[in-house]
Amino acid sequence: MLYLIGLGLPIVFLLLFFLGPLGWMVLMSLSSQTAGQAPTLVFTLGNFVRLLGDPFYLKNTVWLTLKLAFTSTALALMMGYPIAYFASQLPSRWRGVLITLAVVPLWVNVVVRTFGWAVVLMDSGLLNRALMRLGLVDRPVRLMFTETGVLIGLTQIAIPYIVVPLIGVLTAIDPALQEAAQSVGANRWRTFWKVTFPLSIPGVAAGTLIVFSLNASAFAIPAMMGGERVRMMGLMAFQQAAILGNFPYAAAIGVSLFLLSISTILAYTGILARAFGGGR
Repeated sequence: MLYLIGLGLPIVFLLLFFLGPLGWMVLMSLSSQTAGQAPTLVFTLGNFVRLLGDPFYLKNTVWLTLKLAFTSTALALMMGYPIAYFASQLPSRWRGVLITLAVVPLWVNVVVRTFGWAVVLMDSGLLNRALMRLGLVDRPVRLMFTETGVLIGLTQIAIPYIVVPLIGVLTAIDPALQEAAQSVGANRWRTFWKVTFPLSIPGVAAGTLIVFSLNASAFAIPAMMGGERVRMMGLMAFQQAAILGNFPYAAAIGVSLFLLSISTILAYTGILARAFGGGR
């Protein structure tokens, strides 16, 4: 009896707080709404056609979201992998210190961290003042309210999610495998690419999937660092629902983002499985 209760509670929680809202959002996306009136369920695909059938929205919202999510994930992996690899080579005591330092940014709210980036990247911010004093530029470099600024924010937020799972996987790799590769003539670089990196693929997959999912649906960073110029899908859905009151269109954006994320994740895991055999 206790076993059934323990199993049933998570299922009920999932139904109520995930599948329930998701189903409501799907029905809302198939609705129609007249200004000043409540949405009416008419099972129309017009909201999806408006989003995915318009070249303007495809380029400036859908493609922009995927591009920033992909790029920030790749940059976070490029920066986070060396940190995780270095930490995995340290004694356990110092490894714990480095893990703590990597996780510390997660202790600060994303809004507070984004305000910090705004102070650094604004036209009169620390970065531009340093560049001008060094004579590297003669006018401020525009970073705030640009795709570059949003990309910087998304990448910085993502690095801890790459480092933490990778450290665990890299630490678990048997050093004897690397020693065996070097004993038959492989140098350290070849040993890394032929032994260490393929065995770390589960950590790479876990970290990059988390980062892509988080950044594709990002709201705070595009809103604060991109403004009206960088309209990712999460921000656009908020604007449609909270500002314009167009709930069916906002729901269609949310459903489209969900389906795009799921499709990308399935394709990505399939590519990794074929290329690295699931990291085994």
